[in-house]
Amino acid sequence: MSAGFLFPAQGQAFSEWQSDEASLSLRGFTGVDGGYSRNPQVTDYCDSREDLLWNLDQRLLATAKYREHSRFDLNLLQNIRATPNASLGSRPLGTERSGLLSWQQHDSGNSEASLRVDTAALHYTQENTEWSIGRQPVNLATTMYFSPNDFFAPFAAQTFYRTYKPGVDSGRVEVRLGNLAQLTLVGVLGYSPEGTGETEWRHRPDWSRNSLVARLAVNRNDWEWGVLGGSVREHRISGGSLQGELFDWLGIRAEGHYAAPEQEGGAGGSEASVGFEHRFASSLELRLEQFHHGQGYGSSEGLNQALAANTLREGYTGRDYTALGASYEFSPLLTGQALVLANWSDHSQLLSLNGVYSLSDEAELAVTFSLPRGQEPEGTSIGSEFGLVPTTVTCSLRFYY
Repeated sequence: MSAGFLFPAQGQAFSEWQSDEASLSLRGFTGVDGGYSRNPQVTDYCDSREDLLWNLDQRLLATAKYREHSRFDLNLLQNIRATPNASLGSRPLGTERSGLLSWQQHDSGNSEASLRVDTAALHYTQENTEWSIGRQPVNLATTMYFSPNDFFAPFAAQTFYRTYKPGVDSGRVEVRLGNLAQLTLVGVLGYSPEGTGETEWRHRPDWSRNSLVARLAVNRNDWEWGVLGGSVREHRISGGSLQGELFDWLGIRAEGHYAAPEQEGGAGGSEASVGFEHRFASSLELRLEQFHHGQGYGSSEGLNQALAANTLREGYTGRDYTALGASYEFSPLLTGQALVLANWSDHSQLLSLNGVYSLSDEAELAVTFSLPRGQEPEGTSIGSEFGLVPTTVTCSLRFYY
């Protein structure tokens, strides 16, 4: 089943070295983004009607191998960007990982520069088992837009570019139980925010936020069935997933879990997503997903009450969502994508359009347009989730080398 998003081929390594037992390859990436956003109106959540956006990403990616069993992956990210006021009045925290491997500098204006170790992980393979430790991407999801089982640095549904997933400080063991089953055990370190209003995490782990998850996936009759359980931050998790194809025509993906708070009085609930997809001979691909967010709010009134009580959680705010996406190859060089998100709790919507044109084997141009629709905020009161989102248009140049 096709994923439906573009995953550009990586450029050839700009430097390679190899001996009889070891090898080293270096690759690079540069992404330049520029855009314009228009906020719903000047409120407590944004002090300007318009913002100019810009962003520069530079990555150095290294892969070192020793014999056939050992590999080390490194991904260094340097980022310089504009930082206009974000929704809900503050910029959200980044990926939950130690701040010890990141360096950040703010200027007097709305911009910042940072250098981060995005990935630094050692992998060792022995017979049917692979051991990994360090900062690495962790993904246990099956569905595409809404991924409730992706507990660590998940992509937002409207994210079209997903080549680089942020890493978290973790250890992982993958065990092949024959040809049709696999056991995965993941442990992830948790961290507390540096302080009120900060956007970074502390250097040392917060042991109460550590996670340990086990997942067993079994393939039967061309369908993959998965069960998972464990502890994620301050919740006990139990859930599962499935994916396969019906009548060799309709792809089906589903996943979900129930989160029970480990401490009395904590918030918990069920999360579930189910998706249907099909790719036509014309290259048109359609995908429909429905998401139930048990920890969300059933109305904008509940959202505002949580905001007033300072208990508002990051991520999706509604309780039920629908996503309808489409992808089409207009030519071998041009691909277009569209996504409509609907929040049924506050009746707001978000339309996102994305076009990618291949300039060469190692360069591409992307244009993204985002148009929200929903009740706009009034003073400190939020009318709807997507009514708070600005209308934006961005242009991106990406180079792989």
